[in-house]
Amino acid sequence: MIMKWRILIVSIVFIFGHLTFFSNEYPPEKNNYGVNYHLALSINPGPNNGYLNFAIISESNGRILSTKFITVAEFIRVAMGKQTSRANDIGVNMFEKFGIKDCMYKYDSTDCKKKNEMNIHDLWTLRYNRNPNCPPNCYPTPNMIVQGYSQHKSHPSWPQLQILQQYGIIYMNDFFYGENLFKLIADFQNTSWINTYINSTE
Repeated sequence: MIMKWRILIVSIVFIFGHLTFFSNEYPPEKNNYGVNYHLALSINPGPNNGYLNFAIISESNGRILSTKFITVAEFIRVAMGKQTSRANDIGVNMFEKFGIKDCMYKYDSTDCKKKNEMNIHDLWTLRYNRNPNCPPNCYPTPNMIVQGYSQHKSHPSWPQLQILQQYGIIYMNDFFYGENLFKLIADFQNTSWINTYINSTE
């Protein structure tokens, strides 16, 4: 009887050990494929006739696998952790995490309208030297920014592009995504960063 119990115990230990080995050897399916989801933004003419494209992208080893375009409102909700998404599955407020001012994304609030500060829609200034929605001889709407920060009409200078490449892109049409995107937004609200960008001419 004692021998049978010993054999049973040894068998259980053996099976458990193998299960532990295989669970370590073969992690969950998500990790096997190494696919990550991120909030993303590109600064170029898009499908909605705008000059900023907001999206959720899937990525593996730096290669974008899929792109789902979303509205700026959805982008902000996901970034704030108020909308469930694989791009922010822990629900952290990415704006707060990177020290981004409220008015950068709460631009419709009464306080922010009074302050007239830069907001996320103004990122077009990094690519264009004049607001594409306000060609010469146009009548700017109240609080509209007309002058962009780019050296050229529709693309930055090479030194300016090199600054933007520090945030994960190679070409101007590429998506900024993940933490690099929020680092860019955080730096964009910094006057000294803007001045450096403006003065990085060819």
